[in-house]
Amino acid sequence: MTARKRSVLEAFSRDFFSLERRDPVIRPGGGSEERRRVYLDTTATALMPRAVWRGLEAYLEAAPANSHTDAHRAGRDTTRAIEDSRDAVGRLVGYDPARDVVLFTANGATGAINFLARALFPPEIRPLVKRFRDGAPPAVVSAFKEALGGAGAEAMEAMFSRPLVVTTHMEHHSNLLPWVEAVGRHNVRDVGVDPDSGALDLEALARILEEDGHRVRLVAITGVSNVTGVVNPVRKIARMAHEVGAEILVDGAQWVPHAPVAIRTDRAAEDIDYLVLSGHKMYAPGSRGALIGSLSTLEGRRCVTDIGGGMVDYVSMEDFELKDEVTAREEAGTPNIPGSIAMGLVAELLMNVGMQAVADKEEALTQALLRELEAVPGVEIYASTDMKQVPRAGVVAFNVAGLPHGLVAAYLNDCHNIAVRNGCFCAQPYVQALLRVDRAQLEACADERAQGRAAETPGMVRASLGVYSTRDDVDAFVAAVRELAADPDAARAAYQADPEGGFRRVDGARLPTTFGIADAAASALR
Repeated sequence: MTARKRSVLEAFSRDFFSLERRDPVIRPGGGSEERRRVYLDTTATALMPRAVWRGLEAYLEAAPANSHTDAHRAGRDTTRAIEDSRDAVGRLVGYDPARDVVLFTANGATGAINFLARALFPPEIRPLVKRFRDGAPPAVVSAFKEALGGAGAEAMEAMFSRPLVVTTHMEHHSNLLPWVEAVGRHNVRDVGVDPDSGALDLEALARILEEDGHRVRLVAITGVSNVTGVVNPVRKIARMAHEVGAEILVDGAQWVPHAPVAIRTDRAAEDIDYLVLSGHKMYAPGSRGALIGSLSTLEGRRCVTDIGGGMVDYVSMEDFELKDEVTAREEAGTPNIPGSIAMGLVAELLMNVGMQAVADKEEALTQALLRELEAVPGVEIYASTDMKQVPRAGVVAFNVAGLPHGLVAAYLNDCHNIAVRNGCFCAQPYVQALLRVDRAQLEACADERAQGRAAETPGMVRASLGVYSTRDDVDAFVAAVRELAADPDAARAAYQADPEGGFRRVDGARLPTTFGIADAAASALR
């Protein structure tokens, strides 16, 4: 890394909201003090750079208007800002503007994946695929084709010829449940994981594609696990999918903010057909999502999502005519303008900083975190810690012997002002595999929850890094875990579980809230 790149990276890394915030904590032996907040929950939501706030402020000063009008300057500038953001996001992930589309969606990567599921497997046709395991009766198929006509009939043919989706035990629920809902559980093929290394079983994937590849429409995988940070061999999996005529979707929510990504390469067999990402995972505020890729499946189609607003060329009381351009047709209504612009600003910032520089910094910090945490007696880290054998991003899932995961998270927050997350992280099959939870244990857990003992549900604690994370953060975190692991009985005695699975101090001590809407509004008007 050049001196200039290092300087740019460090300046960017330190210019985030909340990094130097200090809050009161409750010390284990009693009493209180203030400590700097250590934010290790980036995988859930990343902090925001002040540069994005400054960029949004500049936009709001200059062009606070609705988009898609030529009538006045502010409207034109808003439209241009959205389109520039679309292009910036595309360039960040190496898209080809001649053939790829960047479609903004609601609700982060979840919204983007659900959009693609509806595009590939239209809801009006799904009942035929989901109900009839061996294919719907010819008479039913013929009647549906005649009713749908045109592009609808083509979509139906595609669904019947390739009704299968391959996904994995590693996926966030957002890259699992939409496919089960789209084609039915019997049409989903799932790839398991090695519970020791945390990596995908690529031999199982190869077997599935060898046996059923001619019927597979899509292979849906994550680029980086949100639980362990394990990095999947995306290029290899893309080749495997394309060899059998399937397409590949990569959930890039945890990949794009932390490493160089290119959906197009000089080897077409390794290209990514569809990539989804989430704004709030990549340092942009809010929950804007994006779907990037060749959306030829939408050409000539009726609308996949909402109807209304300016996504039409003509409307009468008898009929309406949709616009041909995919982004105009599929982003109906007033868009989330600040969310879209923020994503574009972040994309430009990350490209200026350099994603390889980001990846190098986070890799070194992740290695230090793994090395230090492994040395703490009583700590179990999940997935391989050998980053040469099993590459991983800055995510570490662990447990402390003898302590529920919820208690560990509560202790780190209350006593040290360290923000981590616990539970199953919306990836229950993967967590269950890593913990080696069998069906009998799952049924027992369901009974425990039904009886108000959610705290006993198996799970983990997760610490996750971002571009703003430092060695001081790692040292403070490891020291706190070491303190806890050295005297777990004292922590158990200080906390009690509540029915929802959280933990509260027995002495009733509670930390003050850090923000309230009413107070903030009143303060702003003073």
